[in-house]
Amino acid sequence: MSLRTRDKGFAEVFGKNLCCCRERLGITQEDLGFLAGLHRTAVGQLERGERVARADTLVRLCGSLGVRPEVLLAGLAWRPAQIARGELEIEEVEVLEASEGKATKDGMEPEGQERNREPARSSESQQ
Repeated sequence: MSLRTRDKGFAEVFGKNLCCCRERLGITQEDLGFLAGLHRTAVGQLERGERVARADTLVRLCGSLGVRPEVLLAGLAWRPAQIARGELEIEEVEVLEASEGKATKDGMEPEGQERNREPARSSESQQ
């Protein structure tokens, strides 16, 4: 199994923690493998950061070493992605009047100017 780049750092830190705990207890990789139900080479791969332990392997190792999982996971944490709340962006703009294409401040025609508009006729009334 090849480790992805992001898992490599995780595996290395975990391996150092595992090796430190095993050496502190004064046992060999073979002894730890026997206690945890793992092959000696698997313990070596974990300590060198070549493999990432599954959850059940983590529990076995902790039980065999007499430590809590946080000891083997020391220095490892997950930082979740940041989700930002959206917001409206509002800027003042000058509105163009649709019928004449003239800009007015409040969208209404200036005083004293009236439009020449005839009422709309339906197609039935034109016949």
